[in-house]
Amino acid sequence: MSGYRGNKRQHYGKGSARRGRDHENVAVDENNPIIQCFREYATILDAKHDKYERIVKISRDITIESKRIIFLLHTIDPRKNNLQKVCNEAKDRLEAIFRNHFVNIAKELKDQDPYQYTRAYTNGMQEFIEAYTFYEYSCGMDISHWDAIQKKLTYSSDQNVDSPSNARSITEKPLNEPTDTEPDEQKRSNETTGETMKLTCLLHPQDFVLGLGDLSGEIMRTCINSLGSGNSESCFLHCRFMQELYKGFLSVTSIRSRDFSHKMMTLRQSLLKSENVCYNVTVRGGEAAKWGTTDETSGAMFQLQPSKDDDDEGVYF
Repeated sequence: MSGYRGNKRQHYGKGSARRGRDHENVAVDENNPIIQCFREYATILDAKHDKYERIVKISRDITIESKRIIFLLHTIDPRKNNLQKVCNEAKDRLEAIFRNHFVNIAKELKDQDPYQYTRAYTNGMQEFIEAYTFYEYSCGMDISHWDAIQKKLTYSSDQNVDSPSNARSITEKPLNEPTDTEPDEQKRSNETTGETMKLTCLLHPQDFVLGLGDLSGEIMRTCINSLGSGNSESCFLHCRFMQELYKGFLSVTSIRSRDFSHKMMTLRQSLLKSENVCYNVTVRGGEAAKWGTTDETSGAMFQLQPSKDDDDEGVYF
């Protein structure tokens, strides 16, 4: 028995290489069909991971630029009369994101299942939706529908590229912006030869809704800044919009998303802060603007947090 126990093999936790009878290394047969299949699978997975990382890098650039646009929009001040100037600059920078960033994601998603890569650029997409809708809100425009933004994320280009690395030489344009400078003969030749293809960057409806949830925080800051600048009447307009937005979020049922519940909590906190601003404007009247500009009181009174025992009963009017 002792000899048997001594010769017992112990392979636990050792991941040693495959060895033969005399402990020699066994050469892998590269002509084996199974080995060739796994080599091919490894190549496909490496290409997919590389594509995923490239999309993540583009998403980070979109996030950074979107945050800068949001900071730019917060510089709008009625006393400086700079609304049109800031809106024009924000519009140009948003269009640059469409041309330079999202089109590259669309090229990466060419002939791919876009739902496999949505998590790679969801953060950048949500931040962009926040910046884009905040631009529309700040400039007095209606909030765009999801379908309208999706059309802007659809591009047409010449079908002379095989990979995103070669796609930089093509000319892309949003489908909803026709080019009048293109000759008619070239248009007819493209239609007959079929050299025009569509590149689409998928805007997931959930990313659009979550981006709208982030919009509430920027409107809350605008509401507080309006009080500090003496424009107390606009505080009620901002608060009313947030109430309508919160009411729309409450109407969404049976959504299986952890992020959505977090956005709901953040939206409610922003709404409570805005309502607190309007309450102080109503109670204090003309003193509210001066009171709201002090650093000691504005930071303490506007950071209203709902208690754990406070039941959500809907919108507070």
